[in-house]
Amino acid sequence: MPAKRSRYDEGHWLRSSDREAALRACLEQQSKAYSKVKTRHIMELLGDLRGARFLDYGCGAGFFTVLVAKAGAASVVAVDAEAEALSTARYFAAREGVEEHCLFIRSLRFPSLLPQARFAVILLKDVIEHVEEDVALLQSAADSLAPGGSILLSTQNKMSLNYMIEGTYHRIVRGEKNWCGWDPTHLRFYTPRTLEERMRKAGLKCIEWRSAYILPYKLPPLPFSKGRFFRIEGLSMLDSTLGGKFPFNRFGWNITVKAIKA
Repeated sequence: MPAKRSRYDEGHWLRSSDREAALRACLEQQSKAYSKVKTRHIMELLGDLRGARFLDYGCGAGFFTVLVAKAGAASVVAVDAEAEALSTARYFAAREGVEEHCLFIRSLRFPSLLPQARFAVILLKDVIEHVEEDVALLQSAADSLAPGGSILLSTQNKMSLNYMIEGTYHRIVRGEKNWCGWDPTHLRFYTPRTLEERMRKAGLKCIEWRSAYILPYKLPPLPFSKGRFFRIEGLSMLDSTLGGKFPFNRFGWNITVKAIKA
C-alpha cells in the first residue's frame, strides 16, 4: 500500500531524539482531560487483552503499546514511520518493564505478516486522517485480523459541535479552507457515516461507538489571561456519561469505533 503522509516539523516532540523529553511531552498530553476520556473509551472497547496478539499501528511514543502490554497482551507489535518516535516507544517500554512483550517496527506501510501472525486486535488511533489512501489502509488491517478479531479506530469528527464552531471560524472567518483541526498534518475530516462507508468498503462492520469532546472545553484565552487556552475540564464528565450512549456517541469532536469483519 503506498504510504503518502505529511510529517510533523523537526521541532515536534514526536521527532525529537531526546527520548526522555519526548516521553514527558507525550505523557503530559495524555494527562489532559480530553486524552484521558479517549483512553478510557479505547480501553473499554478493547476489553480483556490477556493473552492477545495486538498491533498498535501508528504507535507514536508508545503510550498504548505500553498500556496494552501492561494489560496482559501476550505480544504487542508497535509500528510507526518516525524513527525517533519508535525509539521513544522502545525506551518507554523498557522503562516500564514490558519491552520483552513488544516488537517495534519502523515502516511507512502496513506491515506484511504471515497468516499465523495475525492479530486479535488492531488499534489505529488518530492515524487514518494522516493517510491518503485510507480504504487501502483499512483493507490491509482487515486482512491482518485473526478470526474473531477486531479493529479499533479513532479520528476527528466533522459532525460535531466543535467543528461547527471552530471550523466555521477557521474556514469562513479566517479563510483557511483546508483547515483540518488541531493538527496541521491531517488530510481530512470524517463523519460517522463517511467513516462507516470506508470501513464497509474494506469488508468491516462497525459494532460500537464512543465519542469525546461533545461540548468544547478547551477555549480561547480570556482577555486578562496570559495562557494560550482557557479550559473547563469539568465538562469532560459529559463525555464520560454520554460518550457511549446513542446519539451522543456519534457527536463528539473525537469518535472511536470498534469494527469486525463483515
